[in-house]
Amino acid sequence: MNEQIKTYTYPGGERQRVQLVRLDDWSQLHFAQPPVLERAIDGYAHIYRQYLIPACPWIFGQLVLFRLPEDVQLRLPAETASRLTAAAELLQKNVRIAGSKPRFRTKQAQELYAELEKRDCIRIVSGRLPVTQFIPVADRGGLLSEAPGKLKVNASFFIMDPIDCATAHDHVGTPLGLQVSNGKVLNPPLFGREALLVKKSGEVTVEAVDVKALSLRIGGKTFRHGENARIFSRPERAWVSKSGTKLVIVGDSVAAVTEKRCVKLPASGFVLQLKEKVTILPGEQVEYLGLEDVSFGIQVGNSIVRGGEATEKFISRFYNIRRLEPVPFPPSLYPMDFAHARAARIALGADKAGKPMLLWAEGAPKSGYVPGEHSCGASLSEMAAICLDLGMENAVNLDGGGSAQLILGGVRALELSDRNPDGSQAERAVPLALAIY
Repeated sequence: MNEQIKTYTYPGGERQRVQLVRLDDWSQLHFAQPPVLERAIDGYAHIYRQYLIPACPWIFGQLVLFRLPEDVQLRLPAETASRLTAAAELLQKNVRIAGSKPRFRTKQAQELYAELEKRDCIRIVSGRLPVTQFIPVADRGGLLSEAPGKLKVNASFFIMDPIDCATAHDHVGTPLGLQVSNGKVLNPPLFGREALLVKKSGEVTVEAVDVKALSLRIGGKTFRHGENARIFSRPERAWVSKSGTKLVIVGDSVAAVTEKRCVKLPASGFVLQLKEKVTILPGEQVEYLGLEDVSFGIQVGNSIVRGGEATEKFISRFYNIRRLEPVPFPPSLYPMDFAHARAARIALGADKAGKPMLLWAEGAPKSGYVPGEHSCGASLSEMAAICLDLGMENAVNLDGGGSAQLILGGVRALELSDRNPDGSQAERAVPLALAIY
């Protein structure tokens, strides 16, 4: 493992600092969850207040972020596996916020809200619409700086924006996209986005992976799209309107089982409609088959280098918050200007020999940016040019922006783009990292 810091200078005097780390072998790299930060909800609420709501206040109403302590009493519906999902459904149906005052339709909802308020588990941020949206926050976000490892870097996109929370199954902090470790799928592919795949043969490729091409083994039975089941996911549609048993699947488990004809599709998963009557319970594990030849795989953002050629446009689909689309786009806001929209970036790729490479492009500070003194941040086109210059043959973007950071030997060599009011760096909580121990 070796490190290189390099500075690129652009016309007009702007500069861009990058940190490149070359790894010895893909087997060193592991998916890791940072230690859970109990007050991660405060960090998420800060991002909402500071960045998301001010960007488009006219499309948001009263947003109620909440977390659910394990010892809070809650009756769990038979069809739902998650207490957090059940709480989100109960609150969304039965509570409205008018100004700063909640109004309740049921005593159960009032008691739950009062308990969460007493536990300091609720944060309210306000847009301009006269609507209330309850946003469940998963207990899995943490600070990368507090995680173990010789090397640590933030990894996947995760449910974050209010638009991401399409259903009660969509919890802030839920990682999105394919994760493969030694042939085992830890998280399924979504939205047809490109993935970086390292084959057990040593070949490294960037290719789109679709969950519909995989087999799913649940409760001792195997299901395959187009044979004995159908998979419905975003962005093709927002609802499933079919008769029969439907499994709502998020990650590697069955989040809910329902016979309802109309089911809304989660942004963090998909719905499996069964063609035959089987007994499957909420909470059952899902095993994905079909990528046994992959030793490592990750699916996050668009590719930037494929086969030694720079990617020149968006191949994967993303949502543009500034242009409301009439279709159910998948989550993760993304700048639509491939060539000019600059931000902090993380790229994971391989050189011609298939050796792993990690690259952090420092972003401009969110406040107090001085051209020529601070890094300007990289557009996706600029990031592709940097990756090629440094010898990457294939590369994809990992989660960038305010989440972007790389810590090597306990040291963060570059600066975070998020800032506290006093100008100091502000680290965001993230639910998933890549680490070398």
